[in-house]
Amino acid sequence: MSVRTIFVIGNANLDLVTGCIDEWPEPGTEIFLPQSDFRTGGSAANTALALKRLQHPCGFLSAVGSDPAGQMIAQQFDGPLDSVRALPARTSISVGILHAGAERTFFSTNGHLDHLDLPFFERVTENVDVSTGLALVSGAFTMPALLPDHDALLRSLKGRGAETAIDPGWPGEGWTPEARNHAKEWLQHSDHILLNEKETIGLAAAETLAQALPWFTARLRPATRLIVKRGAEGALCLCDGAVMECGARDLSVFDTVGAGDAFNAGYLHAVAGGASIRSALACGIDVAGRVISEFPRSSSPLAPAA
Repeated sequence: MSVRTIFVIGNANLDLVTGCIDEWPEPGTEIFLPQSDFRTGGSAANTALALKRLQHPCGFLSAVGSDPAGQMIAQQFDGPLDSVRALPARTSISVGILHAGAERTFFSTNGHLDHLDLPFFERVTENVDVSTGLALVSGAFTMPALLPDHDALLRSLKGRGAETAIDPGWPGEGWTPEARNHAKEWLQHSDHILLNEKETIGLAAAETLAQALPWFTARLRPATRLIVKRGAEGALCLCDGAVMECGARDLSVFDTVGAGDAFNAGYLHAVAGGASIRSALACGIDVAGRVISEFPRSSSPLAPAA
């Protein structure tokens, strides 16, 4: 079976990740941290970069601001299938503070992400042949102008023949009724729904993962896969009412930022190559584990485990 191209559609920003701290410092003071990494971030961009490291044919379709930060990001996406356009705005920047125990706190500006709406993505994808590929729309909740029309984008991609995947992330206001209503619409036009465990529970308005899964079973189309990323517990797939689980290996991790995005790359890389569900879960876990074990992050080729 030939390997299908993956198109990653969504957000990119610049990340400054630094740490660790044991407790928050007093206002007006200064502390010195032992490590930092200045790099491209955003869920969609992270996944696209991991796919490039896997040497998988892919295209990244997004935007940056018209400033040096935007130029830093855009220069990493110069492949024949990439289209990263500069908008007349400041590039979104996130500062991630790492805490002991691999937790983190983010301070982010929306910047150019406020301008990413349906007309923009229609323009950036209009000459892209997605008919035999797989299209991931990632980071929906970071792009408020797209939210009302995210469903229309998915329907358009499916109508053009693409197999679709989503990873909307965590809504900034939490899982309000409005956020849940948006996400419930997206389920109907997605072949792969990629969520972490907290997002899965939040969308279902449940207390536990066990309570959340029946909510999804009642709403997913036949053959649609809900993929739940569970960190150190591995990952699971819910499809046609059946649950398949795959465990993770123990890792000593300093920086978990982008772990779920790297998982998405590994999982979709395997899916696009015709792998089974179990093999795709294992590939996602393997790629995520290797990416988050690096600090600073590398851009060298990364082959998934056999």
